Amino acid sequence: MSGETREKLIEVARQHFAAKGFFGASLSRIAAELGISKQALLYHFGCKEDLYAEVLQRISEKLMRFVRMAEDQNEPPQQQFETVVISLYRAALEAPEDSRLLMREMLDNQSRAGEANSWYLDPFLDGLVSIVWREPALERRSDAELFSFVYQVLGAVEHFVLSRTTLSRLYGDEAIDEVADTYPAELRGMVRRFFDEAHRAQARRVPAE
Repeated sequence: MSGETREKLIEVARQHFAAKGFFGASLSRIAAELGISKQALLYHFGCKEDLYAEVLQRISEKLMRFVRMAEDQNEPPQQQFETVVISLYRAALEAPEDSRLLMREMLDNQSRAGEANSWYLDPFLDGLVSIVWREPALERRSDAELFSFVYQVLGAVEHFVLSRTTLSRLYGDEAIDEVADTYPAELRGMVRRFFDEAHRAQARRVPAE
């Protein structure tokens, strides 16, 4: 299998897993769409789990690139976090299948989560929390608080992207396109309110210390 064919296979698999989930996606249909046999697909990937793992790994690597790009800017933690969030939002609008697939993974993975030693999104989530953790004003916040904040922001991104088609049918494409254009400002506002409150709390502590 050439590198080009392999990439096409992974892309088709991504679309099928996003649409049907791990259990609903059919290897036979994935192979048929590419004009190859199921046996040929299995020869190169071994099993459905391996193909699914490759798709998730690609998504995880893409998300991690956002984290690394933000860190390379050498900006304050708040700016780095905002950069990742906006990059994630724009990427999700361009490839909503990734968001849909990750949401399905959350649901499908419940039966496997107890046995898993790691998860494909661990590095990305840890990277985001690490950025927030480096903000001095947040040094007294617990890991649970920081993780909750990160997850809340990610949820705001994914919820809008996944519901955009439904919202467009209810309110019209033009109205929801306008919402999509203003959404980054709302995301930035969510982030800035959290950091601003941390700075105010730090300022209140300084005189007493």
